[in-house]
Amino acid sequence: MREIDRLLAVTVLLSASLPVWAATAQEEFEAFKRQQQQGAQQVRTEFHAYKEKQDGEFADFLKSQWREFETFQGKVRIKEPKPKQVPVVAPVAPAIPAAPAPVTPAPIPDVQVKPEPVPPVVAPVTPPPVVVAPLIQPIVPPPPPPQPKPVPVAADMLEIAFYGNPVGFAFDPQWKSYRLSGGAKPEAMSAFWLMMSGSKYEPTIRAINETRSKLKLDDWGYVTLWRSVAQALQPERRAEQNLLLWYFLVKSGYDVRLGYAGADVHLFVAVRQQVYSTKFTAVGKQTYYAVLAADHGDSIRSFYTYEASYPVKLKALDIGAAATGFTRPVSAQRTLAFDYQGEKISLSVPYDRRLVEYMGSFPQSEFPLYFDTDGSNLVRQSLLAELKKHTAKMSEEEAVNFLLAFVQKAFAYKTDDEQFGREKYFFVEESLHYPYNDCEDRSVIFSWLVSELVGIKSVGLLYPGHMTTAVALKQARAEFASVEYQGNRYVIADPTYIGASAGMAMPSYARLKPNRVFEILH
Repeated sequence: MREIDRLLAVTVLLSASLPVWAATAQEEFEAFKRQQQQGAQQVRTEFHAYKEKQDGEFADFLKSQWREFETFQGKVRIKEPKPKQVPVVAPVAPAIPAAPAPVTPAPIPDVQVKPEPVPPVVAPVTPPPVVVAPLIQPIVPPPPPPQPKPVPVAADMLEIAFYGNPVGFAFDPQWKSYRLSGGAKPEAMSAFWLMMSGSKYEPTIRAINETRSKLKLDDWGYVTLWRSVAQALQPERRAEQNLLLWYFLVKSGYDVRLGYAGADVHLFVAVRQQVYSTKFTAVGKQTYYAVLAADHGDSIRSFYTYEASYPVKLKALDIGAAATGFTRPVSAQRTLAFDYQGEKISLSVPYDRRLVEYMGSFPQSEFPLYFDTDGSNLVRQSLLAELKKHTAKMSEEEAVNFLLAFVQKAFAYKTDDEQFGREKYFFVEESLHYPYNDCEDRSVIFSWLVSELVGIKSVGLLYPGHMTTAVALKQARAEFASVEYQGNRYVIADPTYIGASAGMAMPSYARLKPNRVFEILH
């Protein structure tokens, strides 16, 4: 009993002291929280002061450190002229039987025998192959759909439509009322930077970054989204749009160079990859491209820009990949028809018109970008499903030949220069939209189909004035034309050489080695 009494006494003593201990712990915890909050607030205050100092120094620098820079003509990926007409595999002429040897009749006395004249044997003339125009509906590219006007959802909020997606963001009212007065010159640029730095720009950047994450945008999609924001804030005012875009992209960490020529404000962007058919300039060791100009910078001969960089290290735009799943699709229809071994095959294929619009804005870059970019869900669910009905029961080689026949015959050929007046490379979706495509466009869609429907690897082959593909057939005949790449044999499969099957090279390139071979990463 004494042990029980002792335990009860200890319990009562602890119970009596518990409130005191709990209160002390709570007070210590609250004091710790206040200390942490004060520390965090101090860090925020110091960081804000640091940013203000940086922005002030940069604004001072913008007042004077400018000089004129020359622009250079955009580079061209395929310099050699492409064939105006694609070759067609000539049909094999039937074998001509040898004429029988003439029989000389035995002489008959006193009778003159005049042999009957033997008509000469004339080999039948094989007419040149007739290229039948593919059975397609002609397509005239429609103008881009009108951009919906931004919808005010609150006094300091706007909502825009970005390829069908609603995007809301906060804005500072002075952004909409700003006007570049007195023309484009260093003092005006400096004053603009100071005005923006003192405004409430952080909530806008947070909103656009959240949208980027939600839609899984690539770098170019992110830049395009910011351009839509600038257009909504300053509609019909190109100089003010470019100023806003410059500020937002620099604050988002991208190396964008602003300049002016006369009253015009220009933007040049550092890009990690090579960009083609777009004017560029160099500041120090960095190359900048006019990828944001509607005319690819063709109208810009020279411009003034600042020589040094923003105090924080900025990154170049990465256009090595293109997102295809962020649009809210607007379906358009394409009918494709072709002949395969005497069978007429017709397909009705929907594709995403909004994705075509986005792809059309993408800077022209290296070929792997186009080969490694997927088609839209609309195309996957339509074109792939329809072609799979035919290829599912075929052998590997036969399926490749079927897809070759589809790309060779279902699309009409025309060079980019004839169709657009300039070089333009197609993503998969674009070949389904435009009425014509050429060798690199056919190679892109063919390699995608082979990867998706046959499941074999392919490589791109770049020749002077021509591009084609080669596939890694598991059972390739010895006589097939092929190339070696990284220790593997790839069989030529040319989607531009009409009537050619796997292993047949276009005659004018059969004896040439490709200038470049690159792996396709589907």
